[in-house]
Amino acid sequence: MALITTNRLFVDVEQNRAYARFGSYDVNPEPFFIQGDQCPVEISLVRRTGIQITPFEEVPFDVSSSFDLKIGTTTLVASQTSTAVTPSAPAITVTTLVAYGAGNFETYRVSISPAPRSGFFTFSDGTTTTDQITTDASTKDIVSALNGLGTAYLDAVTVNQVGLFSWDISFKSSMVGAAVNLTADDAGLQAYDSRVMTLDMTTAGVATLLNGAASVEATLEFSVTVSGDTQTFLYTPCTVINDL
Repeated sequence: MALITTNRLFVDVEQNRAYARFGSYDVNPEPFFIQGDQCPVEISLVRRTGIQITPFEEVPFDVSSSFDLKIGTTTLVASQTSTAVTPSAPAITVTTLVAYGAGNFETYRVSISPAPRSGFFTFSDGTTTTDQITTDASTKDIVSALNGLGTAYLDAVTVNQVGLFSWDISFKSSMVGAAVNLTADDAGLQAYDSRVMTLDMTTAGVATLLNGAASVEATLEFSVTVSGDTQTFLYTPCTVINDL
């Protein structure tokens, strides 16, 4: 079986398009789905505000709404689902990469997953807690917050960003003088209002759509039904790939 493909779509409810990231005008690359996979698609609804500083806003899902996601053509539905789940809230993990030792750098990897919508987090060494750190903070901002743990941390902290919402934080042991035992509080993180729908790419319809071809072009359609009224918010090209 091929590797699982996850698609993240910020669907513009007024433009019939999906963006790559929240707040970005970059249209999402054409989604692809591989035969034999269970393919999760995470969807958030957005609209343009006309305000330069905050060009997009989230459109919350109506709690009574139902959803339909399908792949196919005008003559064949290859895969379809109406089951939608709310993803878990963003959480922070703190992992020790290099343990405390005299003369070395004690290093932690800090990661937030899934990606937060906004909000803040804090760090603690068991005695003191930092000021709130926003999710869009720079590495310099994080260093400044960690320096607030005490005078021993001044000039003893380095922070390197290693991924989206992921940082390696190092403390110079000879200056701090003891193990930091870094922990984090993620209670201030805000989640996206999104839904995850999983398309079953093992159906007979997928095989019929491919008809032995290495890949075929199809359409991905997402619609929402509220109080009996259905509206399609996304009708976009996608690619279905034949598994090896």
